[in-house]
Amino acid sequence: MQERDTDVIEKIVREHVRAGHGVHVGPTWLTVNPDGVRLAEHGWKLHVSSRSATFAELVERLLPRLLAEGCVFKLARSRRVLQRLNDGHSSPATVGKAFTIYPDQRRVRELGLELAELLRGHQGPRVLSDRRVDQDAPVYYRYGPHQKPADSGRGRFVARIDGPDGEAFEGIAGLRYEQPAWAVDPFTGRRANEEAALTEPMVLGHHYRVVTGIFESARGNVYRAIDQRDGTNVVIKQARALVDETEDLGDIRVRLRNERRVLQALKDRPGIPRFLDHFRHGQDEFLVTSDVGPFNLAEDVARDGPYPIGSDQGAGDGRSLERLGSGLAEILLDLHARGVVMRDLSPRNVVIDGDRISLIDFGVAGFDGLYLSGGTRGYAPTRQWRGEPPRDTDDLHALAMTLLFATWGLRPVTLGDDADLPRRRALQAIRSAYGEEPAGIIGVIVDLFGGDDAARRALRRLATEEISARTPGEQKVRRAGFLPEPPTVTPELATDIVGNLLADLVGQARELLTGSARARSAEVHRGMAGIGLELLEHVGEPGVADCLRDLAAATARAAPHLPPGLFHGRTGIDVFLSRARDHGVEFSGDHLPAYIPDAEWQPEGLDLISGAAGVGIGHLLLSDHDGDPAHGAIVQRCVRYVMDGGGPGSMADGSRPYGATSVDPFAGLARGDAGAIELLLGAGERTGDRRLFTEAAKRTERLSEYAGSWVRRVRDGSAPPLALSWCRGLAGIAHTLLHAGVALENPTLTGLAGEAGAAMELCLPRIGVLDQCCGAAGIGDALIDLAVLDDDPRRWDAARAVAVQMLLRSAGPTDHPVFVKDPGEAGAASLATGLAGILGFFRRLARQGGETALPVPGMTTRTALEAP
Repeated sequence: MQERDTDVIEKIVREHVRAGHGVHVGPTWLTVNPDGVRLAEHGWKLHVSSRSATFAELVERLLPRLLAEGCVFKLARSRRVLQRLNDGHSSPATVGKAFTIYPDQRRVRELGLELAELLRGHQGPRVLSDRRVDQDAPVYYRYGPHQKPADSGRGRFVARIDGPDGEAFEGIAGLRYEQPAWAVDPFTGRRANEEAALTEPMVLGHHYRVVTGIFESARGNVYRAIDQRDGTNVVIKQARALVDETEDLGDIRVRLRNERRVLQALKDRPGIPRFLDHFRHGQDEFLVTSDVGPFNLAEDVARDGPYPIGSDQGAGDGRSLERLGSGLAEILLDLHARGVVMRDLSPRNVVIDGDRISLIDFGVAGFDGLYLSGGTRGYAPTRQWRGEPPRDTDDLHALAMTLLFATWGLRPVTLGDDADLPRRRALQAIRSAYGEEPAGIIGVIVDLFGGDDAARRALRRLATEEISARTPGEQKVRRAGFLPEPPTVTPELATDIVGNLLADLVGQARELLTGSARARSAEVHRGMAGIGLELLEHVGEPGVADCLRDLAAATARAAPHLPPGLFHGRTGIDVFLSRARDHGVEFSGDHLPAYIPDAEWQPEGLDLISGAAGVGIGHLLLSDHDGDPAHGAIVQRCVRYVMDGGGPGSMADGSRPYGATSVDPFAGLARGDAGAIELLLGAGERTGDRRLFTEAAKRTERLSEYAGSWVRRVRDGSAPPLALSWCRGLAGIAHTLLHAGVALENPTLTGLAGEAGAAMELCLPRIGVLDQCCGAAGIGDALIDLAVLDDDPRRWDAARAVAVQMLLRSAGPTDHPVFVKDPGEAGAASLATGLAGILGFFRRLARQGGETALPVPGMTTRTALEAP
């Protein structure tokens, strides 16, 4: 569709709208608001669905009636926007929502029935979050927020609706209908608890009893079921009518039909599901195939970890990258011999059942001259996205990416619009990890990227497990200039990166400040205070002081209603505002004093994020700022709470053994023992109270045992990436071990922190999350802490290796990398999960040290508080 389509819909709206109405044009919606009409916070609302091809016709029919009604409504800005809303990918819960109508709550039923009669016969995709008013009309309804939901400060939008008796309802739309307990359905007259319970199991196609769901999607669900005629286990895939519809290809049902065509051509081929049935229910279509296994490759890697290289390294079941590659190559060779190009090979389409491997999902496969557009981003090659005819080497590119996923557990880099970026970053990562001439299975993966006869030879070698059967001449030809060089992070490059990321962060902070106040968080974790804490480290740079002034003012305005809490809550905001004043940042609301909890306040658990450890540490820092003895009293309350063991689920009192198989949230820095130890050490350093050091030493001994077990697991490759994180894993625990080693004068603890750093370095190729909380920036900061402590050049090399890994997961030029997929999304600029935390790591790397922006004590002793 052409861009002028935007003007067509807007033109129709403006032709109908007269005086007395305002029209607001946004990137997605046109909103029509009658003068003097204010939206309620929540209530029943109506949706009208439409195909994009008939959207203009719907607008012409519906506008006069809605304008006469005098209610607020919004509609998709254009046919192109509606096509995107209806694709089932971009925003699954918005499929079908061409119009959203906010009626007078006394007229919901009457208006809904009138619109259903008016639009009888008009077609549109089903609105999954709603109920339908009439089966012959595309009019739907649900209860939900009428105003824009707010960011929770924890990385997601929430629309918490409070009922008349204190009930809570999450109003964000999903893929199924939900109704608040107190609300009466205006069309059925029933409350939620009065709805008839589903007592009979769902049966599809008259024969297939659904056992469980495999996948839920706006495009259609996937189920496991039993054929009641003979007890056979089957898989049923649904294609919903009119979803992802285009003028030239039709909707998602065409893919289901193409898959049936291909599966019938591959009848009885091992490693491919058998076609069993294809039926229609209403307008939707369903494909029934044999069930080939319990887990896809993505689930398998998440459960059992990456595939080891070398068959002799596999577990007793022989799980190895070579065997996986050989099985997939054998299937692909047979598919290509039969004239089929799969075109959607990815971890989710590889099914693992013990030592049996299968491929599923042939919706876009090419066969007999026919194929459909599509694929999985990052796995499909550039030429496939350009719409070029299928080639067998398309599958070889996808196979290489899939095997790399199995090797590291990382998906391809898909930031930005450069379709060749996934391949280029993959080749750089291989060279970074294995050198210029990788051997064995990794060398075969490199050859699979070649896109020529050498790639086909590599596939044949892989299928027969002749991994090393490459002539020296061929190896030399394939390697020469083929593997692009990974970046080298010099001090100069790190400095350039800091400057560019700082400009990006200031720009994103400005956008945050000019956006909706309801969509902003003020807190440290994912909000304005955290961004401000990092910007304070750059306060002398152009434009930063002005941005800080506005951030501080907006944060101060939002602060009064928040409860105590360091990362989530008022305490961390007060730390930011006090530091801003110390840096000479003047802002409106400067009179706002730090909040002192009253005598009735009790911490919410022990943790650093919002509990006693965090509040206590926050008031230690605030006492450093103004010396108010009231802060010391709060610190002592928090210390007593920690010493007494705290509330349920906050098991820092030594009564709970640590789990041996999972990353324990109650051991790490953010939620557990490490954070409580930080408070004990910080308070002990300031008061000289030896009891606090004794308690900290006892808890650190237990923490050391836990850390040691994870160091061993990281070294043997069995630890998940979260085990390295700041929030739960070794990066945060290393921070505490270093602090304890200095404060308690115990070199064993600093030695263990060093072992944790070395173990983290081994796992860098497996780190795909880049942020401070759960990813590479937090790991890098831990390695910088170690480097600053012992001034070992190898530690700085390790920290630079973190930077290289981050660049290998980025888009854009090396000196101006793009790390965040959606800069405008909640948390994208934040300290914990976004750009501010990433900038902080590169700043410390460029400056060879310095404090983190995180409001957590370091290893230095600060001004002492008087003991009570």
